[in-house]
Amino acid sequence: MAEETAKRAEEQELTEGKLREALHELKQITAQEAVLQQQVLQQSQQLRAVQEENELQRQKLQEEVAGYREQSRQHSLTILALEDRLLEATQQQKVLEEEKAALVEKMEGLQCDAHSSASGAWLEICPAMESHACLRKLREELAVVQGMLLEKKAVISRLSRELSETRARMSDMRGELSEEQKVELEHSQRQLKHREWEVNQLREKLSEMSSLVEEKDQAPRAAADELSQAQRHCQVLRDASQQTLENTEDAPRTPVQLSEASQREPPSALAELGAKCRGLRHEETIQRQKEGLAELRARVKMLEKRQCSGAVKSDSEPLVVWMEDLPEKIVQQRGLELEPVPVLGEKLRAGKVPDHVPNGSSFRITNSTVSLERAEATDMGEKMYLDVIGALGNLVEMKELSGMQPLQHLPQERRAEVGLQRQKALELLYKKIRNLQVRLERKEKVLKDYEESVEQLRQSQASLRRCQEEMSNLEDEAHRGAEEKALLREALERMQLQLDQEKRLRQAAKRHKPGATKTLCSGKPKARGGAARLGRSWEQHHRDLH
Repeated sequence: MAEETAKRAEEQELTEGKLREALHELKQITAQEAVLQQQVLQQSQQLRAVQEENELQRQKLQEEVAGYREQSRQHSLTILALEDRLLEATQQQKVLEEEKAALVEKMEGLQCDAHSSASGAWLEICPAMESHACLRKLREELAVVQGMLLEKKAVISRLSRELSETRARMSDMRGELSEEQKVELEHSQRQLKHREWEVNQLREKLSEMSSLVEEKDQAPRAAADELSQAQRHCQVLRDASQQTLENTEDAPRTPVQLSEASQREPPSALAELGAKCRGLRHEETIQRQKEGLAELRARVKMLEKRQCSGAVKSDSEPLVVWMEDLPEKIVQQRGLELEPVPVLGEKLRAGKVPDHVPNGSSFRITNSTVSLERAEATDMGEKMYLDVIGALGNLVEMKELSGMQPLQHLPQERRAEVGLQRQKALELLYKKIRNLQVRLERKEKVLKDYEESVEQLRQSQASLRRCQEEMSNLEDEAHRGAEEKALLREALERMQLQLDQEKRLRQAAKRHKPGATKTLCSGKPKARGGAARLGRSWEQHHRDLH
């Protein structure tokens, strides 16, 4: 029993340590979760602000476009009105031209008549003069109308020119506005996609943290499983004791059982004894009962030696009587089985040992001691169970748990209620631990995502450093190539100067000494070979660079 209690205490300490660690990690993860939530809120606020700005810009652009459309509509209406007036003026001009043509024909006819009839009367000349006056008037009106037409054409051309300019300006402004709007929309879409990606990443991190919290919840769950197993074991012991008690009650009573039934005290005495044990004299009563039990064992051994033959003849099988409902009636059974000790001691001291005391009484007393030990073990297990539940409640900040009082001193009706309260408290405790586990898993997932992002950042920084190193190497190679090119150019220039000098020398030698051309020609191939080697080295260097 001591080893089991020590093991259970160690397991309890381990579970408490694990729970403390889990709570510490949970607090850290809650702080990180709060920071992440603040970041998400800030990003969402920024996103809303960007969306509002985009909406305002869109509205402004729509208003400007609507204004330009209205202006273009008005200009188009004025152009249509001017075109109608132009058509009317052209029609009037056509009519006037037709009238003019008719009048010209009349005038020609009249002139012909005047030339043909020279001896015409004065009455015939007057209509001709009137026709000339009408013709002048018509010409003046025609000139006026043509001037008006020219003015109208000028106005129409000016308006058409303004309309084309306004249309060009509108098209330019539309193109500019569409490009700006496209740029702004693309920028806002990129920001929205980035924010959505960040939100998805945060959601994934929170889900990973929830999974990690669920993994961390396995330890409290295992502790709860162990507690439930201990409860089931206690229930099995209770059922076994109750079954054995029922079997003994169903069996026929022996003379020993009849004598014991006659010696039992009424329930009131048992209740009084239980009240005494529940009081301040609990330890004293237990010690006195232990002393009486030891004395009873010694005297029973003496009786067994004297009555061994009678026990064999009676052929009565010993009946083992277990205590009924160990954790519930421990006090009553203690008083029931240990109270007759002084009475039997007094009878033995008086020398009145009954002849019918069989061997079954010793089995009953030994079984009562075993039942007492089992009852003490059950009390110890119940105490440990209550301590574990209280510790778990304190760890998860559930200080008030119902049903934490022991069942030893409670009546039968109260015990069922306390059992229901314990069940509810266990359910609440499990839900609390489950919620903590879920939160811990979510936060651990967020932390894992952050670690992955940090690792990606480190990798990108490493790749950036490698790229910078490659760029520096390429720059060094470019500088070296430039230096080599400069050196080659200098060498080429020197070779060119040498060749020029040799040419001038050969020309001078040809002029002065015709026989010295051989020596000069012998030096010429050497110069050509040096130039060829220099050209080949230049080509090879150019290939290496490319």
